[in-house]
Amino acid sequence: MDTEKRILFAIVLSMGLLFAYPYIVNWINPPKPKPVAVVETVQTNALPSVGAVKTVVKTGTMDPAPIKQAQPVKEALTIVETPLFKAVITSKGGAIKRWELKQYNVTNTPDAPKINLSETIAKNGSLATRLVVNGQTEEISFSTAHDAIKISEGARREVVFTGRNSAGITIEKRFSFDASSYIVDVKTGVVNGTKTGFDGGINTALLAGTAGKDETGYHTGPIIRTKEKLLRPDAETQKLTGSGNADWLGVETKYFMSVFMAKDGKIVNWTAEAPSKTASKVTLDVPLAIAPGARAETSYSVFLGPKDYNLLVQLKNGFDEAIEFGMFAFMARPSLIVLNFFKNYAGNYGLAIIILTVLIKILFYPLTAHSLKSMKGMQQIQPQLLAIKEKYKDNKEKLNKEMMELYKRYKINPVGGCLPMVLQIPVFLALYEVLYVAIELRHAPLFLWIQDLSDKDPYYIAPLLMGATMFVQQKMTPTTADPMQAKIMLLMPVIFTFMFLSFPSGLVLYWFVNNLLSIAQQYQVQRSAQA
Repeated sequence: MDTEKRILFAIVLSMGLLFAYPYIVNWINPPKPKPVAVVETVQTNALPSVGAVKTVVKTGTMDPAPIKQAQPVKEALTIVETPLFKAVITSKGGAIKRWELKQYNVTNTPDAPKINLSETIAKNGSLATRLVVNGQTEEISFSTAHDAIKISEGARREVVFTGRNSAGITIEKRFSFDASSYIVDVKTGVVNGTKTGFDGGINTALLAGTAGKDETGYHTGPIIRTKEKLLRPDAETQKLTGSGNADWLGVETKYFMSVFMAKDGKIVNWTAEAPSKTASKVTLDVPLAIAPGARAETSYSVFLGPKDYNLLVQLKNGFDEAIEFGMFAFMARPSLIVLNFFKNYAGNYGLAIIILTVLIKILFYPLTAHSLKSMKGMQQIQPQLLAIKEKYKDNKEKLNKEMMELYKRYKINPVGGCLPMVLQIPVFLALYEVLYVAIELRHAPLFLWIQDLSDKDPYYIAPLLMGATMFVQQKMTPTTADPMQAKIMLLMPVIFTFMFLSFPSGLVLYWFVNNLLSIAQQYQVQRSAQA
């Protein structure tokens, strides 16, 4: 993604320079600039401390305390199936063995396997309950009366796991599943069956396989939403700790996340670790002090699902911030909202992009029409501009003054021609981010050969059509008498076509439809001028 972003910014810069070229040269006629070296500065500072968050740089294993293995017990599996997911929970710690999302496939082929979060952000062993006794973490083996349950739409079911350690501490772990939600409520009860007080705790973790950036440039690994901000530690930060100040925390990929959501308001110590690029996890530690014969309870909820914008907004507490829109979030977020709105009525995100493009074109129609007239005016006064340049070629101050007088006399804005394109650049960048990061657009088809708007056209038909329409548009656009500028204008469709080959099909669709509308508008404006 970093390479594609550089290409994207090169396109934006090229568009700005292209449309501003004739006006800047004719307006201020600056001397040829000297080349400037660009120095890239890389920040290597760790994440700053926030509230009760503490940054700890460490090496070694992810579990500082020794783990005491439970007595060998035959593993038993419980399968829980809802309309949204299929989960497999093991008796070893009451942990996740497998977590499949039924509505999301690995690829967009008909026989593609379902997304299995246990391969990324809810790896085997996630949500395992461990007992902390005398500074030692002890594994717990559970038993349950359920082998498999299927929860129909609108229903809610509970699965209970019970376990006991050798010292007489009993643990009851209750999973509560809702057929219409990706949220699972977990309540853990600890009974002190010994004759002495228990002073220890329980912990549970969510495990992920990677930390840092994925192949597309988006963050994977721990994510924490504190009262102040969103944190995304990586392998360089290695470890963050906090106590009771997190709204939610967990691990993420670009499209999915598994996160803890505190429920009972008790002080919970948490740790987010990324000791390497291939391992990360977040842990909840709940301290417990239980008198002989007494019982203590703690509870949390865990979300294991997609980063669907509407779904995350409903969860509140800044969950929608988990979608990594990047520096253009202020434009990308409303663009996604608008696309979701149009898709609800059009039934297709490709049609939604077309509708959005048409509306933007209508919105900018007056400005574009004025721009085309300005460009036509610039073309008409080219002979006079050339005469002024020749006459005052040795007096730049007089040259600029005469040029400004000429523009004023003919009521021409020398930079007016590039304004419509400049105003559409934020829309272009926002749509770029949405297509890359919004799960709603992932595997979203258009028609025929385009079956994924977030991926490139497999046959490169759309980029070629886009380049052809861009060429027609350039031929219709009024140009100056500068032969070099005219050649550059005709070469741009070829350059853009080449760069758009690897861009998402949805972005190519936007540019293609925009070109068609521009051609129609230029034809209408030119026809009106001739009438």
